[in-house]
Formats: sequence, C-alpha cells, structure tokens
Amino acid sequence: MPSYQTLQVRGRTFVAGDLHGCLSPLQAILQQVHFSAENGDVCVLLGDLTDRGPDSLGCLALLDQPGIYAVQGNHEQMCSAALHNQSLGMYCWLGNGGNWFHELSLEAQQQVREYWLPKIEQLPLVIDLFTAEQLHIGICHADPVFNDWQELLTALDTYHAQERETLIEKLTWSRERISLATKTNFLSGAFQINGLDWCIMGHTPIRPTPFRKGNCIWIDSGAAFPNGYLSVLEVGRELHCHQARL
Repeated sequence: MPSYQTLQVRGRTFVAGDLHGCLSPLQAILQQVHFSAENGDVCVLLGDLTDRGPDSLGCLALLDQPGIYAVQGNHEQMCSAALHNQSLGMYCWLGNGGNWFHELSLEAQQQVREYWLPKIEQLPLVIDLFTAEQLHIGICHADPVFNDWQELLTALDTYHAQERETLIEKLTWSRERISLATKTNFLSGAFQINGLDWCIMGHTPIRPTPFRKGNCIWIDSGAAFPNGYLSVLEVGRELHCHQARL
C-alpha cells in the first residue's frame, strides 16, 4: 500500500467521518454544500467505507468519483485479510459488519474481489493535504502515532518489516490519544501535532462531533449506529461541520 498521498487543493476541502455503508447522508451533505470537483473541491473520506450500514457497495463506488479521496481504515484491513483467507480474517470481518459481502450475488462478490479489493488495498495510510488557503492538514484514520507530523511521514518512508506493521496497526486502530483527550481537561503536548494546522481523525465514535483538543479533531459520529449521524468537516480559515442522518 502507498504510505501517504499529498494533495494540494484548489477549491474547498471537506473531510468526512467513517461512512460504514451510510452513503445517503454523504450525498445529502455534498449536495447541500454544492460540492464541485470541477471547481477543485476535494472530499477526503476517513476510511471504514464499508460494513454495518445499508450501502457498502455504494460507498466503495465513491472511490471512482472525481474529487473523492480516502485513507485506509481498520475495516479496509479486515476486508483484505478476510478475502485473502488469512487466519481468522473472515471471522473477524463478519464480527464487525462484513456480512454484507455474503449477501451479494456471486457475480457481485467476484467484482469486490477483483475490482474493489485492489483499490482499497492501494489506499494511502495518510493524506498530507494543503488547502487553497495553504493550511496544512494531516489526515489519518485513527491516530498519527507521533506528536510531530514530519516524524510520521519519515517513519512511513523508512520503517521496515515488524516495525512498519506496528506503525500501521497504530495508525488504523489506536484509541490511546482520544481516550486520554476525553478523560482530561488538561491540554498537553499529546493534543498538538507539530507541523500541522489541524490533524483530523475518525475511528472512534464520539458525540457531539467534531471533538477538538489542541489541533486534533475527531469526527466519527457513528453514522451506522443508533442515534448516530455522519459528520463532514469543511476546513478553511474557519471550520464548519455539516451533519446528516440515514
């Protein structure tokens, strides 16, 4: 998989929380804000496109739409492990909402294996984004691991073997930073990622969203869960959060 992708945005920048198959709220928000890839608008998806919600295939199809980008989340990794028949891979995926795959026709399952699986495996772990106003935004699924953004990018370029696997696991699974953030009012260096204006993450459902501490922002508002909704953060000189439910 690519380590990271750099984006320079000409238009507006939007970052969408974990979709989990909830396509219609995203479509409603993008329509409401008049999202236009032709005008240079970009929407970055925070990973976990599929599982739990009603339209996993529809969310995968977003990867073919202009102006839409995504990072890889832990659910993309579970899907990959399952479809490559890794030990306990299917068991783990089914336990976390992957049953939609087995509800597809055999033809559709084959399409997922042959077309969509390579696409999700090629999603970057991190997006290094510069807005039209030249704000520097770091985007990853769960946690940037380090307190310095360049240190993360360097590690992604240089780590090998087990060291790299551990880094990837933390990027896509860790909840240490947000757990600390919700338990203390103390503003420590853990919530200031050096080298960025904002670091935006998903993975851990939290409401109300966005949840902000320092320059860290979490926007997974549990779209597929009861009473959940989708949050899409518009990032510019000011922050605006757009929200919609299934």
